[in-house]
Amino acid sequence: MDKEKTVKYIMLTVMEGLGPVFDNSIINICGDITACFSMSDEDILQCAAKSIIPKRKVKAFLDQRNDRFIRDSAEEILSRADAAGIDIVAYEDIRYPERFKGLADIPVLLYVKGKLRINEYADSVGIVGARRCTQEGKEKSIITAEKAVKDNSAVISGMAKGIDSYAHTAAIMGNGYTIAVLGSGPDICYPKEHEKLYEKIIKTGCVLSEYPPGTTPKNFYFPMRNRLIAALSDKLFVIDVGRNSGTRTTIESGERYGREIELMAGI
Repeated sequence: MDKEKTVKYIMLTVMEGLGPVFDNSIINICGDITACFSMSDEDILQCAAKSIIPKRKVKAFLDQRNDRFIRDSAEEILSRADAAGIDIVAYEDIRYPERFKGLADIPVLLYVKGKLRINEYADSVGIVGARRCTQEGKEKSIITAEKAVKDNSAVISGMAKGIDSYAHTAAIMGNGYTIAVLGSGPDICYPKEHEKLYEKIIKTGCVLSEYPPGTTPKNFYFPMRNRLIAALSDKLFVIDVGRNSGTRTTIESGERYGREIELMAGI
């Protein structure tokens, strides 16, 4: 994808007050990302009037699409990504996850460090759960990841302490493919003590985020991260999760996307 298209995708995703549902909708009604920026205001308003897109959001987009500050910000993000060895994978890229397509609230743009090869795998297994897990939960995470690798399935998780880290590590030890979905930019390792795991994941799999490089983790980013774990997974294994766990958002997303979910140990 050429630089100008990439900049336009970034611009769309950093505009204020819009979000992934709008981003997907405006691309669909305009036809492609280039048309989103080349069509007249009148034509876009006319097309949007036939859809369920809120008029206020269409106007917000039109007000921002020629904003110099937004374009400069997008170009800066692109430069930062290039310098950090981060790939920018847009909806039309052949590497963009097929499992994301057709889901209204999924980002049209991803930031990836490592090798995004999820489309090469017929099956993918999400393994998530408690940071402070039981010994039984740890063992189930490892066994589940090992089996997934033997079945030639990709292993998806969030690189958190506990269940997530055991799943990633088991996948790597078994020479499997694993993706860590982050609640920060892909250049930021969180938690910090997982730097070695982060580097190992990048060598054989990838870390993936909807947030640009340099974005520090925030509490409200993690529920957003969790929906991507669910969307990437054909089947979700949820281990050692209590009633108030943040992983509940992964379960809710999995149910919304029609994923198969298995609750294991400590539920």
